Amino acid sequence: MTNFSDVAAATQHLQALAPEAFMLIDSAADLDRSTAFLRALDREKGETPGHPLAPLADALMYRILAYEAQHSPIPDADGPMMLAFYLDQRQLTQQQVADATGIQQATISQLLRRKRNFTAAHARALAAFFGVNVGMFL
Repeated sequence: MTNFSDVAAATQHLQALAPEAFMLIDSAADLDRSTAFLRALDREKGETPGHPLAPLADALMYRILAYEAQHSPIPDADGPMMLAFYLDQRQLTQQQVADATGIQQATISQLLRRKRNFTAAHARALAAFFGVNVGMFL
């Protein structure tokens, strides 16, 4: 049977050793501290399977993810959002993408403004150019 007195004593000891692993994540500053601690924890445990610190890292990661999901939800991305993202990320113009893919610049503009739906041919050409899965644009 679990001895909760021993568990409580061990928990208090762990909290004193690594407060960032157990602190509440209630703000962006808390998130920064917890994330920095998780990175350090990941460096310490490395890729060792079954490392004794892995459960602590996993628990902290889930708490960080829960905070981010509540405070910074990521919207579902669709074709126009992904196209805009890749254009911005790679600092490309619509014309550069048009020249490289064979899709007319006016069509790319319409796709971005949601005035036209992506076809399978558009998705294939863009996916090949950006080196991503076709599904990113469908």
